[in-house]
Amino acid sequence: MALLCRLAAVVSASVLVNFSHASSFLSRAQEASTKDLTPELEASILQEIEDVLDSSSHSISEERQTRIEDMLRSTFLSLPKNDQGRLQHAGVRYALHSYFVQRHAWYVRGLSSLGDESNGSSPADILQDKVEDFVQAAFEQRMGAHGLDLKDMVVLAATYENLVHKEMSQRLDATFRMIGLTGKESMNLSTLDSVMDVNMMGYILNLNYTVLEPSKLQIITSSIDRIYPTWSATREFLRSVRSKSSLHKNYFYRADVEAMLEEVFDQYGRWQDRECQDLKTQLLALEDRSVGVNGSGRVRVSDFYGSAVRDGNWQFSENTAYLAQNGALDTTGVERVIIANYVNSPSNCLASSKFYSVCCINECEDLMDHIEHRFASPAVAPEEIVDFVSSLGSSTVVARRQLPEILVRRLNEIASHHAGKVPLHGRLFAQWLHHAYPRECPYPHVSGTTRPQTVKDYMAQMKQSPVLTKEVLKSTVEAAGKQEEITGEGSDEVTEWSHHEELYVGHHSASPKSAESQDSSSSWSTLRPLVYVAMVAATVFGLSQRVADVRLAKKGGYAGKDLFV
Repeated sequence: MALLCRLAAVVSASVLVNFSHASSFLSRAQEASTKDLTPELEASILQEIEDVLDSSSHSISEERQTRIEDMLRSTFLSLPKNDQGRLQHAGVRYALHSYFVQRHAWYVRGLSSLGDESNGSSPADILQDKVEDFVQAAFEQRMGAHGLDLKDMVVLAATYENLVHKEMSQRLDATFRMIGLTGKESMNLSTLDSVMDVNMMGYILNLNYTVLEPSKLQIITSSIDRIYPTWSATREFLRSVRSKSSLHKNYFYRADVEAMLEEVFDQYGRWQDRECQDLKTQLLALEDRSVGVNGSGRVRVSDFYGSAVRDGNWQFSENTAYLAQNGALDTTGVERVIIANYVNSPSNCLASSKFYSVCCINECEDLMDHIEHRFASPAVAPEEIVDFVSSLGSSTVVARRQLPEILVRRLNEIASHHAGKVPLHGRLFAQWLHHAYPRECPYPHVSGTTRPQTVKDYMAQMKQSPVLTKEVLKSTVEAAGKQEEITGEGSDEVTEWSHHEELYVGHHSASPKSAESQDSSSSWSTLRPLVYVAMVAATVFGLSQRVADVRLAKKGGYAGKDLFV
């Protein structure tokens, strides 16, 4: 059975850092994959946009357009629009995020986690943010700055998919080079499996094969089980996809490999999520049952660390500072780990590209998708939400339940601040969903108060591991146990309710609250749209010149260097 996703992340980070220091070629390969948005990458993106927009009927089949439009329609209808009936930037981000998660289990860094600021903690995150902003700025420049309608959204989603496919093709070119092939020859089954294995190793470990010498491949291959403990299960997954696609063929060509890899990367996110569900099951066995009508969705720190000490679940050993930074620590009263936030933290992102990461699938996305399909409106009367959510079950909450009175009251409070209706894409409703589905929906922290970071990035920045030693774990369990002598048991709510509102799609605003709750985060919520507008304005300002440069380069026969993560 495959090891837990988080265990793999922690082991991979610690082993890979040491391995990188010992083998500088691997370190250089990783560094090369996290460089800033380059002119070559900008040129590739601009050219893809031009190709799609100038000949959409050829670049996007009618069947594909219909499929994308059908998946986007309900989300599009549910979002607030401008006077032209189009989505502005935040709405586009939200709709695309929903589409990519539902269709591919891709988390495009610049699109996901609305209201959650990483402050550019990871070089890869910075690159993905800039790619997303650059792509949309290019669309706005090409199509007008009045927002995007549903048809525009289809083209934009297809453009992202085309860019991902091109990246995959570039990875495959480099993979053939690494194993001494041209990609033009036929391959037997053994060679095909080697190509897929080497390609997947580069994908998981975020390696740039264009800067790796082929002679170094043996070092990576012989070390992959130490670097990535779930490699054996991953190979079985690759063989499963291949066996369903090969149709008993004896020889294969590049087109066959590309088709198989398309299937692999379409299925990988959901296949990997099985380990995330195993992780959630382990945490639920430790859940604090003293609060919350439907469970608290939380694990006391003493039980969290105690599981590592007593049961050997040493993946539950990150220090509280790191947990808080990732938004996985509830510090109201007794310190407790928030299960949904912990499972969906960056530590569980195990593979990435320029355009997306593969992380644990947020179960709340599916619940929200049902709500959007049901209402197809940006704001809904509280009684309608109560009626529908009462019948909407989850993996741990039964359908057709009677919502607790406190949840009904909270929903009416939200509506009272928004002309009698509840905005579906705001922080307060997200918080309400967390209280209604505490084990599936993450707690929505106020923007700017958390700084999600992977274990690897944390180690690189802080020059130390966030993982506590066994001795420190034991002493921490004892100290946490003393702190928990006063528990405040008996509350119907999973945690203290925060009245701070943010409208993720539309203008950010904060509802009235006490003076002591006014902090710098609310100031950032006000300034953030202005900062973004300035950033996009700067991007669009230089875009015309970049387009001209690209076209000039094309006339001169310029061929950009293949760059990928």
